[in-house]
Amino acid sequence: MSERPIFRKEAIERYQQRQEQGVLLRVTYPPALIFFWIFMLALIGAAGFALSIQVPVVIQGQGVVIEQKTSEQSETTTVAQLFIAPDQRTHLHPGQPVVVSIGSPPINVAGAVDHVDTKLISPAEARSRYKLQGGLAQVIIGPSTTVTIFIGSSSSARLYAGSLCSAQIQVGSQSVFSLIPGANQLLEKLKG
Repeated sequence: MSERPIFRKEAIERYQQRQEQGVLLRVTYPPALIFFWIFMLALIGAAGFALSIQVPVVIQGQGVVIEQKTSEQSETTTVAQLFIAPDQRTHLHPGQPVVVSIGSPPINVAGAVDHVDTKLISPAEARSRYKLQGGLAQVIIGPSTTVTIFIGSSSSARLYAGSLCSAQIQVGSQSVFSLIPGANQLLEKLKG
């Protein structure tokens, strides 16, 4: 018997080329191309929308509601005296909007920062100055900056005097996009 192959050499080569060729993605198919561009435009639009939405940046603090004499000494006003961590002092200034939550269930009262003390206060000094006792004394656990929030001079505001409160001070705003981990570095690279 002869050693002659049963297939022609050209037929074997063509068969091997077809096996190696693999399936090519057909991008030129018109509906697929249209859906691709619609998806890309929607993705770009969503990113632009996320860049335009601003969310507030807040500092949280706890404190006590007290009555304070005004400059005329005949009237009293109700203020929330907050105790904020010392490293947050640089972000605070008078006039910033605040939402104060008093009591349980919480009653929300809108106010504004009236005064930010430049000196730190120790827990012992805060307890003696503001006559804090019991649960109110546990609000301060370390050196703090005191922030005075004007709540009001009405008789209903006086009902809160001596109560524990918590507050959220709005110190600015940021883009929703910056809440995504690593997005701040990306935005800084694009700007720089």
